[in-house]
Amino acid sequence: MIGRLLFGLTLVLAPQLLVGCRAPAPKEEAAQPFVFRSLNLRQKDPSGRPLWELSSPEARYDLGRRVAQARDLRGVIYAKGTALYRITATSGTVINDGEVVQLEGPTLLQRIGPKPLRVSASRVRWYPKQERMEIDRHPRASQGDLRLTAQRARFWIQQDKLELLGRPVLERTGASGMTLALSSADWFPGTGQLLGRGPVRGERRLPGNGLQTLSSPGLTGNSLSQIIDLQSPVQLLDPGRKARLDARQTRIQLADERISSPHPFTARLDQSLLTGTGFEVLGPIHTLIIPQACRLNQPTDSLRADRCSWNWQTNQAEATGSVELRRQAFQQVTKAQRLTGVVSKQGQAVFSSPGSRVQTRMTLPPARSRPQKSERKAPPISL
Repeated sequence: MIGRLLFGLTLVLAPQLLVGCRAPAPKEEAAQPFVFRSLNLRQKDPSGRPLWELSSPEARYDLGRRVAQARDLRGVIYAKGTALYRITATSGTVINDGEVVQLEGPTLLQRIGPKPLRVSASRVRWYPKQERMEIDRHPRASQGDLRLTAQRARFWIQQDKLELLGRPVLERTGASGMTLALSSADWFPGTGQLLGRGPVRGERRLPGNGLQTLSSPGLTGNSLSQIIDLQSPVQLLDPGRKARLDARQTRIQLADERISSPHPFTARLDQSLLTGTGFEVLGPIHTLIIPQACRLNQPTDSLRADRCSWNWQTNQAEATGSVELRRQAFQQVTKAQRLTGVVSKQGQAVFSSPGSRVQTRMTLPPARSRPQKSERKAPPISL
């Protein structure tokens, strides 16, 4: 071919252009573009290994403008001679004999491998010499059931790095409906590494039009292991329950729907204050676990235990290990190895220990101020 396409352009002239004779066109008439039966572009590295290739079943070439227009484009991008990405596009324009390739219509860039990355858009501008792609119309990247969308994206081929710009949103399809919005993100498909710059804003829709929101300064993660680490401080709000969680670095395991942190945290549920060292939220079984130093304080009661758990679907609660329940009324103190209870919508809990041994101590008022009926029962143990 002509000019810079000599490095590997193969064009076959359409037979209809070889038949018949035509009078010379007037000088002022624009030259008609050549129509070719196939277009093949290839480029190799200094070692002779392929860098990329692009083909089309039909192309029109404007000799004066050095522009080729093609349809049904198919291509391959190589890394060290091995095919790494496949490209498909409805149509494309090759500018300056391969300096810029603009892919249009539904365009797909797919990483080859057991867990392929798919990047789709309606327009991609490819700069082969710079090994860079600009994706500025509805870019969407997915790997397995993880998906990232953004206003625009940039793909650095040599680094195997996808930059998502313009408030990208991360979500897991078919899961509980949580989305994480970022200011920008870098995604390395080969290793799965994900770097997200904040502020991070998360949302999770609940049954009955409820909404939970999450915030964090930034995140790191891995799309292959489906793990997201939120940077400290992390805050979770649930206005419907009048609940707020303030935590340090927190991990989200998307595949297991598990949120956890080994660090101290503070949580409020209406008038109740819950603290502890570490927590686990297990989505499939609707359970919150505080594995260490569980402390629960309410207006008139407090509880201490080695470990606590709460099922927010059944509202069942449990405290185990050196449990100490204190109630202001009569300065009542109850100790046990295990107490169970039920949590109300207002965050209040009533605990009991059926079939278990407990120790209870209380201070009664002087005899003259106590009721005379000895059969009066002690007040219920509540928290």
